Amino acid sequence: MTTPSINFEQISINTFLTDFWQKKPLVIRNALPKFQNILPADELAGLSMEEEIESRIVIATPEAAPYWHLKNGPFLDKDYQQLPPSHWTLLVQGLDRWIPELALLFEYFNFIPQWRVDDLMISYASEHGSVGPHYDNYDVFLYQAQGRRRWLLTTKHCNEKNYMTDVPLRIMQQFDVEEEYILEEGDMLYLPPHVGHYGIALSNDCMTYSFGYRSYSDRELWDSFGDYCAELFEVSTYYKDPNWANLQETSELPNEAWMSAKATLISLLDDEKKLKLWFGCFATQLDRQAEASLPEPVSKSLKFFMKKLLQTTTFTRHPSVRFAYQIEEEAPFIRLFINGCEWNCQNVSIELIKLVANQRVVSMEKIKPWLHQIENQNFLFELWTLQWLS
Repeated sequence: MTTPSINFEQISINTFLTDFWQKKPLVIRNALPKFQNILPADELAGLSMEEEIESRIVIATPEAAPYWHLKNGPFLDKDYQQLPPSHWTLLVQGLDRWIPELALLFEYFNFIPQWRVDDLMISYASEHGSVGPHYDNYDVFLYQAQGRRRWLLTTKHCNEKNYMTDVPLRIMQQFDVEEEYILEEGDMLYLPPHVGHYGIALSNDCMTYSFGYRSYSDRELWDSFGDYCAELFEVSTYYKDPNWANLQETSELPNEAWMSAKATLISLLDDEKKLKLWFGCFATQLDRQAEASLPEPVSKSLKFFMKKLLQTTTFTRHPSVRFAYQIEEEAPFIRLFINGCEWNCQNVSIELIKLVANQRVVSMEKIKPWLHQIENQNFLFELWTLQWLS
């Protein structure tokens, strides 16, 4: 199977990663060769009626305060019957987790690590539909799958204090336009974090695919690492008092005291083994919606699996499952992480681990050379019984 690639036209992937990724926006014309929109508007609306799928409708009323109105799904038929003829947008989140064909669209973006992927959101807008001027904390590729859309961009005042009050959305109060683009069907806009953007549908049946990438706040990283150490490791370092010989006041907190606390925390961060293991788990951890989309395990024998395996042509990863691995200089030489956990893959062939982790769809021709080893069979069998590979 040929891996699809983005049509960057005048620049290379290396130029994009060096000059644009997490730095500045880029418009990419005719961006995704051979793209086909497999999700018609009525099916998108149908998915927004499902309890387990996150969906929203944003309605703009430019002539009447508070100007922006939010409705959360799941929706009913009557919700769509009551919509105005224009100025509304439906947004459905995490669709790659439910529709494998949509998950495979991330193959276009394989120059970015797979574990950085967040999800695919699809929006459908009537003419003049918009979700308002706002900025995000993450990277996103906005692909114009159908219709036309105007995008207004700014790098000014993209901060937490700049927002409209009394509106259930984070709409920027001040939005000074610096750039303006019109995306035709097939065009794509890349946006790094903290670039304000205001997309306005110029036609009915305006559909945009948003390929989003995860963002990690300092607080999220710190809380996760602290929880990981508290759960898996015994305490190894304690706070140590400074020399109190010159203490004058018994309730004073001298600089030496908090600096000693800082040194204790730094000693924890300096443990690179703990840090590496934690980050492998953190980077592959699923959010609640992704966990909810995981299938129930099956109960079959290894013999049944091997017979079935030899009858199939491809192995497909479940769209919600997140793989990552770290290469080590000494045994075990590779550490595998799946869905927030370090995976036991002792004596499993390193090349097989890489093959399964790096490819969303693996041909049986590539897997067959590894099937003579029992540890490899058990590795694939366990993932299959969980229905993470099928």
